[in-house]
Amino acid sequence: EMALRAYLSEGLQVAAIMGVGDSIAQLLIEKKELNDWDVGRTARFTALGLVVVGPVLRTWYMALERRVPKDYTTRRRGITKMLLDQGVFAPPFTLVMSYLVPKINGEPEEQIRKRIHEDYFHLLSRSYMLWPAAQFINFTYVPLSYQVLYVQCIAVIWNCYLSVMLNK
Repeated sequence: EMALRAYLSEGLQVAAIMGVGDSIAQLLIEKKELNDWDVGRTARFTALGLVVVGPVLRTWYMALERRVPKDYTTRRRGITKMLLDQGVFAPPFTLVMSYLVPKINGEPEEQIRKRIHEDYFHLLSRSYMLWPAAQFINFTYVPLSYQVLYVQCIAVIWNCYLSVMLNK
């Protein structure tokens, strides 16, 4: 029951932050008027945070915590977790998100595949400009119970970029 509460709590935090990120993307970056704001899109992005992103990140961070040897120095643990995160987790997670975001927004399957084919490696290479440093800080200095929250705060910036890229 404690585990479920933790998943739900982090899921709700992630959902809220993803919703804020999409709202910022629409209103400030895409410069939509308030009456043109696609509230449905924000709601879907928010739901994705609750149902997919929050639980997946929590599960992944717990797995990293268990798998990376505790006798490593703090810095070595941080680097090891970051390398695993960016090498093992980031590529498929980016791919899944590149599929799910347009899918929940009703984009046709063929168009989603075409966009993934055209944009995936660009998106991944852009992610490597932000996430390795952010995750090194996360895994080295942020307590485990705050890691998902920390990442979501950094993700507001990333989600603005992602939202524009995946909703164009």
